[in-house]
Amino acid sequence: VSVASKVTAAAGRVKFENTTVALDNNPGMGALDFSFGEALPVISGTLAFDTLDLRSFLSAFTPLAPTGEAGPGEIDTSFADKINLDLRVSAAHATAGPVQLADVAATAQVKNGLAVFDISDASAFGGNIQSSLRFDRKLEGTQVEIRLLASDVDGGAFATAAGMTRLVPVGTATVSVILKGPGKSWNSIFENADGSVSATVGPGALTGLNLPAFLKRTDQGGFFALDDVADGTLPIDGAEIKASISKG
Repeated sequence: VSVASKVTAAAGRVKFENTTVALDNNPGMGALDFSFGEALPVISGTLAFDTLDLRSFLSAFTPLAPTGEAGPGEIDTSFADKINLDLRVSAAHATAGPVQLADVAATAQVKNGLAVFDISDASAFGGNIQSSLRFDRKLEGTQVEIRLLASDVDGGAFATAAGMTRLVPVGTATVSVILKGPGKSWNSIFENADGSVSATVGPGALTGLNLPAFLKRTDQGGFFALDDVADGTLPIDGAEIKASISKG
């Protein structure tokens, strides 16, 4: 992170005006305010970017995002007891891993042991994306909540980005994901989370399903691999899917 700014200071407060911030060579503009009158230092402000890597942003201001290529690791949320943070962020273009986003409005907030990163509005997959990542430090351990709402998106593009290879929907879809669980590490979140997944898909098709072959194998009885009946596409008028997730 690099910062260039006009700085003004008074008792217990420092203002950074006309601030230029660079995160991994992604320049941003805005204003930041540091105050030290409360029990914990408070950092607040607004930043606007043309392009932004959301992982870099999280790593810079709230050390929650996994870094490097070594895979998910331990999550250190102790910083949430050391500062209060309230940042408003906008970006014309942004990335979240392989996902491309546009017109992003987001907030990063830390207060009283609670850390929250919200994307209140963003465009992706031809529709709208809203998401929330919440870490709550409690005596029994850090609890994590992840929420995602993808509205009127390209079902095929969304499913592919989510890693689906079978029964990929072709059509407009709305998807909701809610996960809650302990947050010792990024692995533990997905291995132990409880929650739900729901999706509605409009008129279109499901790729990777040969229905006549599926029905034939079902009539024959016994188990069979879905790969054996994956060489087809099933036209649909619509579909609704609901699933519960327990312990990952």
